Amino acid sequence: MRFGVLVVVAACGNTPGNPSDARVDGARWLDAPADSGPCGMRSGMRGKTSRTVHIASLDRTYIVYLPQNIDPATPVPLVMVFHGYTMSGSIMYDITGYPALADTEHIALAFPDGQGGPDSLSAPWNVGTSVCPSTAGAPPVATGDDFAFMDAMRTDIAQDQCVDVDHVFVTGFSMGGYFSHHTGCMRPDIRAVAPHSGGTHSLDGCVADKKPIIIFHGAADALIPPGCDDPNAIPVAGTTASAQAWAAKNGCATTTTTTAVHNGTCVSYDGCPAGGQVELCTFNAMGHCWAGGLGTNVYACNDYESATQLEWDFFKQHAW
Repeated sequence: MRFGVLVVVAACGNTPGNPSDARVDGARWLDAPADSGPCGMRSGMRGKTSRTVHIASLDRTYIVYLPQNIDPATPVPLVMVFHGYTMSGSIMYDITGYPALADTEHIALAFPDGQGGPDSLSAPWNVGTSVCPSTAGAPPVATGDDFAFMDAMRTDIAQDQCVDVDHVFVTGFSMGGYFSHHTGCMRPDIRAVAPHSGGTHSLDGCVADKKPIIIFHGAADALIPPGCDDPNAIPVAGTTASAQAWAAKNGCATTTTTTAVHNGTCVSYDGCPAGGQVELCTFNAMGHCWAGGLGTNVYACNDYESATQLEWDFFKQHAW
């Protein structure tokens, strides 16, 4: 499918070819998906850049990070990192540590903002209906076309760096975790997903077939019940824990193999088919925050195994 999007790109960061202050780099009409036509042809957009794309009558903002030390013509994996309610792509950029990992692993990164923009009280993502509720009730659901937003970001990034379209991944925290589950269910082109501290809806209506998935949740999360993801936690009425639901959908056994991680435990479901591995990592006494997160932000829990490293290792092992 071909589509055009008007992209206004604002560059930031002190990188070669970019001034240290923000600037508008102009409007470009992009008329090809990331997996067709020339790619990696645009210069001056390495490192950290802030961008805007007009989708479905809305201006959507996002941060892109591209390592300096890779050939723009070399297809690289792409990881999209979705934030939680009242958060921003900038917060996820800071707490996940993904940029440093991108430099060593040669990954392209996108950190989108929700429908209302960064730090908004509006619902950030369209996560589907009848999802596992938070302790405050059903989470707010945006009405925007987030899947078109994903496609537009990938198309834009491909102008700067060729994208390995067989290895596009989605992760997210809280509402971004809900959206990661939804993306795994509805987007066959996304190779694997890694929801953190979210929940899901029934997987009966999924468009995608089996999908590798690694799920993270704090055992003391007071906002999104651990039972939304963990079948061994207190169950949430009317829902099935996401790990159990994904294991059934992917055709795994009901038994698991346990591995200890720093201040937590990861369980891998046995007997999963190739391309359908399911793993759940829970963290002792951890609240609603990113495991192994960096800095002092309330959403960063430092003294735990890094969810960022765990999910990237999972992608490389089970989704390649």
